[in-house]
Amino acid sequence: MKKFISMLLTVCLLVTVTSCTAGNPDQNKQPAISYKAGTYSSVAQGHNGDVTVEVTFTDSEIKEINVKDHDETEGISDKPISEIPDAIISSQSLAVDTVSGATMTSKAILSAVEDCIKQAGADPEILKGKENASENKAEAENETIDTDVVVVGAGASGTSAALTALQDGAKVVLLEKTAFPAGAGTAAGSMFSVNSRLQKENGEKVDPEWLFDQYMTTSNYRANGALVKNIINHSSETVDWLIDNGVKLTNLPAGMQSGSEKMIEENPATANAYVEGGIPAITGLHKLFKESGGDLRYETPAFEIITNDGTVSGVKANKPDGGVLTVNAKSVIIATGGFANNPEMVKEYFPSNNLGTYDVVGGAEGDGLKMAWSAGAGKTDVIPQNYGVMPITDAGYGDPIMMPLLSPILFVNNQGVRFNNEIVFNEATSGVNAMRNLPNEDLYSIFDSQLLDIVKEKGLAGLMNLDSAFIGKPRTYVEVGWETNSDERYQESITPVDLTDRLNELVDKGYIIKADSIEELAEKLEMPKLKANVDRYNELCALGKDEDFYKDPKYMRAVNKGPFYAAKYEYVNFIGTLGGVLIDETAQACRDDGSPIDNLWVTGLDAGGMYGDSYVYFEGGTLGFAYTSGHIAGAEAADNSKK
Repeated sequence: MKKFISMLLTVCLLVTVTSCTAGNPDQNKQPAISYKAGTYSSVAQGHNGDVTVEVTFTDSEIKEINVKDHDETEGISDKPISEIPDAIISSQSLAVDTVSGATMTSKAILSAVEDCIKQAGADPEILKGKENASENKAEAENETIDTDVVVVGAGASGTSAALTALQDGAKVVLLEKTAFPAGAGTAAGSMFSVNSRLQKENGEKVDPEWLFDQYMTTSNYRANGALVKNIINHSSETVDWLIDNGVKLTNLPAGMQSGSEKMIEENPATANAYVEGGIPAITGLHKLFKESGGDLRYETPAFEIITNDGTVSGVKANKPDGGVLTVNAKSVIIATGGFANNPEMVKEYFPSNNLGTYDVVGGAEGDGLKMAWSAGAGKTDVIPQNYGVMPITDAGYGDPIMMPLLSPILFVNNQGVRFNNEIVFNEATSGVNAMRNLPNEDLYSIFDSQLLDIVKEKGLAGLMNLDSAFIGKPRTYVEVGWETNSDERYQESITPVDLTDRLNELVDKGYIIKADSIEELAEKLEMPKLKANVDRYNELCALGKDEDFYKDPKYMRAVNKGPFYAAKYEYVNFIGTLGGVLIDETAQACRDDGSPIDNLWVTGLDAGGMYGDSYVYFEGGTLGFAYTSGHIAGAEAADNSKK
């Protein structure tokens, strides 16, 4: 956005909005525009929710723009919130660029300002037609630099690779297409390890054989065992290295992050969680990288791997000024975070999946995958990383209505057939997998007024008494910008709450279906088998034993007290794509025949070999792989550059 500041030095001082062009000053001149002086407010949809913008006008210009309220992710939204308003005011135009990696926030601000312009009695189309500031910027310049290691992508894995290589004595260039620290690592909550410093301090130990079996069994033995073993073996070293380099982490008790009873009872404490969040963590690593002599360049997306007689020898990237940056390097590391932000690739690879509504991977458009494949790298399977299901409502995770609707109540498919032990929907990954195999991926919960009675009497803990497992183990961590405190969460879970009004509000809005009888509910939902399945479920509840799907008897509550309700569910948290490029156990890119490609490594979400068709069920799997694969690749690339 620096071009908008330089624009002030070149454009005409504006009283009315005009176009300053070379040659005839009247040529292509924009019509004059005037406003009804005053302050106007508007709301537009951003990435996480509403963005409220307030705009003040004189009779001839936009004087002030303030983003008054928003739920956008701190760190990612900072740049558009600060720069888009300044760009509009300085150019008196809506023809301004969005911020790379924060497009939805940028568009929300522009949309809200446009509405305020309409309220002020002006035509925003005139301001959209005003000549873009790009015509006034300095002439683009091409640039060529030489380095030992170039890393493409400055998320968790790329940052880990770049800083490791730098500390191992290499000269390193780190390229990032967005305007700030981005990627799934900024939103994730924790990374796994076997025996980190934190785990030792808390008396927790994770059996590496258990972790290995988790990766292999959830992949149906399609994962690369040699890669899995090497990542596990370096996981604790990586976590300790991150702590030594300023990342604040805490080891979580098993199940705290997911809230899954199964994880509390069966899993070890794998998760080393961000204390302050992923954005402060990666921002701090970027600061350290630059202070230590690394060359970090934002808004510089790479588009081509350079080869010399078939040998990888660098990359080409687009500079912010429009010029081309050529980086000649002895080692290249690709870490661009998959393609969750590329609708065409998502549709191509997952044509039948409704992947949900929440994508946190800014800038991930498959650039690195395409570059690695073009350099001869082999392809692996790619899977979507969904993390949980939620009822389709206007509620977020913090809404108290979520826990009852995510507890193991009766779940059915679109015919009204019960099909599984409902506890699977309390664990994020197993719930996604179960829903994915349903006809049309349609999932519904069926419940009655007794659900509200339990919460009103005992709080949310009356449905899922999970948080008591964390008493005496207070922890605070940040995931996707949300801070969770175990003590506060436990107190909230045992506090009675009346959700009647909230449920009725969702009914009135059409999110929840309500009926006076199961027969009426079945008719509204067009579920011919619902009545028989509810009757069978009630029989099992009376029996005190689930003979069909073996759900714990304490969760077998009859659905027999009207009114009756149904909620439909959707995937949430499409936080990335997993896999794509064939690598070996050291993260070096390989051809389809398994032979390594000299001078090329691929890490994080771009790398294949860790998964089959499902994300793992323990906490911290992907972020642990990202940082650890980056740490391994950085060391390998630095060593390669010295040979």
